[in-house]
Amino acid sequence: MNRVIFLIDGFNLYHSIVEASKDLNGASTKWLNLNSLCNSFLHIVGGKAQLQKIYYFSALATHLIHYSPDKVEKHKFFFAL
Repeated sequence: MNRVIFLIDGFNLYHSIVEASKDLNGASTKWLNLNSLCNSFLHIVGGKAQLQKIYYFSALATHLIHYSPDKVEKHKFFFAL
């Protein structure tokens, strides 16, 4: 059995999701289930791959706090999930 760990760059993931939502005519894609996403790639690894851990890395968008304080709070909420 192959144990698999995913490392996710939150900044790039977020901006990729924003771009993807443009192709979906405004449908929301921001509440992505990271566990399901990572599990969907396990078949590529093969050998009865099993998800061991997901590491999500990102920095808070504190530069936006003056323009949109709720964005930083939403970001903190996502980290807590």
